[in-house]
Amino acid sequence: MMRLAIFISGSGTTAESIVRAGIKPVIVISSRPDAGGIGKMKKLGIAVKVVNHSSELLPVLEKAGVDVISQNGWLPLTPGNVIRKYKGKIINQHPGPLDPGRDMDFGGKGMYGRRVIAARIAFCRLSGRDFWTEATVHHVTEGFDRGPIIRVERLAIPKNSKSLVEITQKVANALLPLEHKNVITILKDYAARGKFMEYKRKIPLVGAKEKTVLEKSKKMAIELFSKG
Repeated sequence: MMRLAIFISGSGTTAESIVRAGIKPVIVISSRPDAGGIGKMKKLGIAVKVVNHSSELLPVLEKAGVDVISQNGWLPLTPGNVIRKYKGKIINQHPGPLDPGRDMDFGGKGMYGRRVIAARIAFCRLSGRDFWTEATVHHVTEGFDRGPIIRVERLAIPKNSKSLVEITQKVANALLPLEHKNVITILKDYAARGKFMEYKRKIPLVGAKEKTVLEKSKKMAIELFSKG
């Protein structure tokens, strides 16, 4: 039996979808006492623990007998002792394409929430190619969004002249159920197989000459969505 912990920092929509899909975690851990997901989990009868300090995280997991962790909307950098303890068994949900190993992608420090989606859309517009984005789940390693990809769900980006803010919100709304599906599929697969599969990206997301375009896209996204 999979003994799952879910990490949240915000509204907990993915955590709620996981539970409603029949996957019951032994504990949900929130990094914030005011996270909207806490109420959702309590209504579903799931134990929630608020952990404000990284030093407290591993003892809480060990006490609950956790063997698999799913980070869903979790914002803090997960401490090294947790990553080492759960190597290969801790996954993270990300709302955009990643390219671990090449590291020119739509992840990294400060890239979360709508910023990721806006950066991807801006990059597609500025580069004039690849009008799609992805819901991604990847292994957690030390460093934001650097672990190997497990699975993706792709979504087309509309080609139109709407403002970046408007089109970002539209794409975010369409991407969210794909994010949920991605995580649920992976957790059910793990429960059946006892391991996570990996997805290999053959073609780089960003060309060697497009680094400046990527940096500009991320800067635009951060300025537009200062709160993520």
